[in-house]
Amino acid sequence: MITSEVRLKIKKRDITMSVDGLTDLEVGHIGDQVEKKLDEIEKKTGQPDTSKLAIMAALEFAIELHNFKQRYANNKEADTRKIDEMTAALEGALDKKLF
Repeated sequence: MITSEVRLKIKKRDITMSVDGLTDLEVGHIGDQVEKKLDEIEKKTGQPDTSKLAIMAALEFAIELHNFKQRYANNKEADTRKIDEMTAALEGALDKKLF
């Protein structure tokens, strides 16, 4: 995987970090999402402390990631069951005599 160093500005702070496997454009978009999330939480809570806002944003993103993982696991399970059902139906159809 390619690692590149990117520079972002979030909440008037310059941030430089190493990122694997993403383009500068993708990292910039993610940075915009982080800034938007911080602004939303600040507006909602009135919390001026950026370190607390960062922790709250991290928790919201972590919850969102957890929910995506849960949905993925549930969908994968349902897909596997459906594939097993279809395989059994196809095998049953193949076992029948055509004439």
